[in-house]
Amino acid sequence: MKIIRKITALVVTFALFITMMPRSDAFSTGASSACVMDADTGRVLYEYNSHEERPIASITKIMTGILACEYGQEDESRMKKTLVCSETANAEKGSSLYMEVGDKVLYKDCIYACMLRSGNDAAMLLAETIAGDGKSFVKMMNAKAAELGMENTKYGNPNGLVDEGNHSSAYDMCLLGRYAMQNELFCEIVKTTFIKVKYGWQIENHNNALLEGDRRCIGIKTGFTEKAGKTLVTCFQDPESGQRIITCTLNDYDDRNDHIHAADWAFQTYPSRTLCKKGKVFSSLTVAETGEVVKLEAADTLRYPLKERETRRVKAHLSLPQNNVPLLPGETAGTVTFTLDGETIGEISLLVRSN
Repeated sequence: MKIIRKITALVVTFALFITMMPRSDAFSTGASSACVMDADTGRVLYEYNSHEERPIASITKIMTGILACEYGQEDESRMKKTLVCSETANAEKGSSLYMEVGDKVLYKDCIYACMLRSGNDAAMLLAETIAGDGKSFVKMMNAKAAELGMENTKYGNPNGLVDEGNHSSAYDMCLLGRYAMQNELFCEIVKTTFIKVKYGWQIENHNNALLEGDRRCIGIKTGFTEKAGKTLVTCFQDPESGQRIITCTLNDYDDRNDHIHAADWAFQTYPSRTLCKKGKVFSSLTVAETGEVVKLEAADTLRYPLKERETRRVKAHLSLPQNNVPLLPGETAGTVTFTLDGETIGEISLLVRSN
């Protein structure tokens, strides 16, 4: 009986040990809502209550920031325009650049103040500059959200200071983060840790704990209100593969550690794998009139985040022209579509190779 008890105890201990071992394919968070998305493809790698509508606090400014970047890029002279703090912008409380009425700041520097310092006054000043007033700018924000497919998002103000009437979801904020991080100016701004600008402003990034603590983090925005809790959207980039992921957590008391763990897990579990390389020959065609054989090669490189066990389930499907008409080098002559379990995950054009 003693031997049996010892064996039973060993089995139980071993089972507990196995249960407690970290799993490479598992990730969890204490957030009320969370989403991890591959930045290049938009594939959702992890989600928890990701479509639940919640207050989002200052990550609202991601929309304000990207709209401000795009507005300035339409006419570069706007970036050097001097803005003067209005009474409305000065009235915004909370996290601010602390501008007084009449204080001056360059337009581009105001974007830095909005995104780094999380300046509520800077966000309102940008809104007034771009749209004339805050309400008109909010309409622009909601129009862009609809354009991006952010179905659970409604903006009520440019800065997230007031929670009422201003909400989104973790999934929607990943969509927005993915879009914003395609803009070079936006990327430049949100990865900046500290900057001194004209008119004497010194601006430090509220996201420095991650930017300086984990070099893989290249942006983007923190947020907090009592109702929303801690909100955070980040972009991490794998230094070896270049793969980028967008993570959003809403109401997460340990958000920084969760985002680091999300990056560890995502890069290990869903590495970006090469489905085809630019120039790879997939097929050939014989031109009926001349008998010439032409090779068809991939027009570009295609990568997709995949688990190890998913790779064998990826299939390539060729679509070639029905009539073998004369084709010139460099012309498109079909496509190759890649599917995972029957779902399309990417498509590349096939070009006639130059011999």
